[in-house]
Amino acid sequence: MRRAYWISGMVCGLSLCALAQFKPAHIPANATWVAQLDVKALRENVTAALVLQLLDDASLRQLAAIHAATGLNLTNDIDTVVLFGSGDMQERAVLALYGRFDTARISTLLGAASTFQNQALGKRSVLSWTDKEQPLNLCFVDPTHAVLSRDKKAVVDAVMQTDSRADAANDALTKALTPTPKRFCVLQMNNVADFVAGNQQLVVLKGTDSFILELAEGTGPGDIEGSVLFRGGDEEQATLLHQTLLGLQAILTMQAKENPEGAALAALAKIERQDQFVSLRLSLPQPMLKHLIDSQVAKRPAQP
Repeated sequence: MRRAYWISGMVCGLSLCALAQFKPAHIPANATWVAQLDVKALRENVTAALVLQLLDDASLRQLAAIHAATGLNLTNDIDTVVLFGSGDMQERAVLALYGRFDTARISTLLGAASTFQNQALGKRSVLSWTDKEQPLNLCFVDPTHAVLSRDKKAVVDAVMQTDSRADAANDALTKALTPTPKRFCVLQMNNVADFVAGNQQLVVLKGTDSFILELAEGTGPGDIEGSVLFRGGDEEQATLLHQTLLGLQAILTMQAKENPEGAALAALAKIERQDQFVSLRLSLPQPMLKHLIDSQVAKRPAQP
């Protein structure tokens, strides 16, 4: 009898693990950008220990408070983070988290908010509340998959998309949605113009139609390979972007005294153009990554 309970428990556990997986079909056809972070892969790499050093005491206390209140350990219980949407990134973006959630505990905590609302969605519920005057909406697809957005309709649509039996839903984002060995982070954006408009910080991308950024494990333990591939509106726009990036690289390289970390990264970058495409590639060895992180930690103000 005990053996039967043990087998039953093991099967249930494996079922939950199987559910906690992102699938390309979860991204709707109208999404024009998507970002994915494979936290599990990053956690299993020595890089994670280095990156966690960037968290200051205040951040660590906040993580501990979230864990105490919700039972959710953000560094261990989340396996995959996916952010996607179309148009306004702040209002319409959808955050999908894959991992392990104490849904009853989180729902009870949110239920204490004065603005809390619970709207039935089939056998599920859309939990809505206000945080710092901003509306938030959350739905647990299952105990391993949570969907969050400011836009309630976006949450409902994301849940309905997850329930669909389609093998694939968004051909335009195929590059980002196709699993790639050793890659742990990807961002593909096909509507760059929507984000560049009115944003002076992104004016360098004014003539860019789309881009894809990828981060992957390098050849050595803790090494990182980074790349960005831009698609210009035409060859003239691609040439302009190529020249701009080369100019920025030259400026950073010459500022080695004022900004040694930036100069070191600029020296490693390889920038090339072919037809309408401009690529930027950078290989970051683990010792250099450690040095960059140590430098940032050293600049941190002393904790009171």
